Amino acid sequence: MRVEALTRADWRRASQVRSLLADVHGATPQDAVFLAPGTLAGLRLMFASLGVRRVVLSSDEYFDRRAFPAARVDLVRPEALVSRVVRHRPDAVVLSAVTWRGRRIALEACFREIRTRLGAAAPVLVADVSHGGAAGFPRVLATRADIVLGDVGKWITPPDWSDRLGFLWFRAGRLRILARRAFAPFYLAGTRPGRSLEARWVDPEAVAQILEWCRSRKVTRRKLLARHETDMVLARLVAERCGVRAPSTALVWLESAEAIRKVPAWAKDAGLLWRPPGGGARVMCRSDVAPAGTHAG
Repeated sequence: MRVEALTRADWRRASQVRSLLADVHGATPQDAVFLAPGTLAGLRLMFASLGVRRVVLSSDEYFDRRAFPAARVDLVRPEALVSRVVRHRPDAVVLSAVTWRGRRIALEACFREIRTRLGAAAPVLVADVSHGGAAGFPRVLATRADIVLGDVGKWITPPDWSDRLGFLWFRAGRLRILARRAFAPFYLAGTRPGRSLEARWVDPEAVAQILEWCRSRKVTRRKLLARHETDMVLARLVAERCGVRAPSTALVWLESAEAIRKVPAWAKDAGLLWRPPGGGARVMCRSDVAPAGTHAG
């Protein structure tokens, strides 16, 4: 009986996380949302179900060729992506709302053009909104994607929070039906428990932790959008201090060592500065963890 009670509690919390995603990202209805231990795990599961063999990624994606070892992967500059897709007709396209360097991509326009030019032959269009919070949390329908994926807590929970929970939203129709079948064997992935034993997938503790954190702060989309305005003020201040152009998102990308040296100490201490192996640095401008008065200049 105790195991049954814990199982019911797990499913109830997973449903409440979906309610949070519905508010923050407009990810509705709930049965269109599937939870995963990470975005890549969920996406690879779907690509396997769809038989995806050719993938086009923008060259600014978080994923690279290693992410999809069973497919032929082309990396293309965002500016050239539409023409490459139309010419080569891949099975799937993955594009981020905000790149890891902080550049905002016009997903809606890009995906609309692909559909207009290819019609029924258009590939599966995937929008990664993991850093969508840097651009004000775009709603899933606004992306015009077939699949939208992201980290549940990024830009909501503290920067040093361990991202152990991802989500995938599917547009109504064939893809959503296939998603239900693909995720059915996995515990807490879909909206209702199966009739047979399910494989471990999402960590119930990760679901409980993020739900408790968001409840304790009474997280809502309205509050996050208000904070985003302050994040942008902070981003402009950081960019000015480092001597770079004002950013279009709350991520500030720095190329030179001189600019990186000017990053405020509080940003480094708060874990907001990231230095990728290839050089450069990125500052995640989160006003909620900056010292009081920082964003006021």
